[in-house]
Amino acid sequence: MEIHTNTSTSPSWFALQTRYRYEERIASELQAKGFESYLPTLREIHQWKDRKKVLDVPAFGGYLFARFEPSLQNRVRVLETAGVVKLLGHHGQPEPVPENEISSLRLALSSGAECDRHPCVEVGTPVKVRSGMLAGLEGRVVRIANHVKILVNVSSVCQAIAVEVHLDDIDLLEANDVTPATLVN
Repeated sequence: MEIHTNTSTSPSWFALQTRYRYEERIASELQAKGFESYLPTLREIHQWKDRKKVLDVPAFGGYLFARFEPSLQNRVRVLETAGVVKLLGHHGQPEPVPENEISSLRLALSSGAECDRHPCVEVGTPVKVRSGMLAGLEGRVVRIANHVKILVNVSSVCQAIAVEVHLDDIDLLEANDVTPATLVN
């Protein structure tokens, strides 16, 4: 019996579903196994009766990303990691996460700009930030509570990060008749 595997030898990013609150443990264990991992985190203020504390929490609870060559051996090593539930993909095959989604996610979360969780959206005009601390960020423009934000979708986990931007700092990715000023009306 022949097993068909992806013959691509270049490392790609893959989304992993994890057990609840195992994300940091799994990221560390994957690093120890020699895999590059990325656990996107958001800074949140948690309040108790007697105090407030700023915490870094996973941006997508129950998910993290790992970069590896998609050989059967590597997939098995990743799946054998305690707490990994599954590799996300279609029809039993892991699906790589586009490099631009990971780089835009990293840029948005490390920029210092306020970021929030947001449901994944497929509508909106695709744009790229041309200047400022978010230069190079790609996403889709939306208006949320009178603020212009760019949604950085990570379709493999069907979630997004919303980051606030100025209209003057964005360019359209596709040529059409829409100008930045009309994107949010």
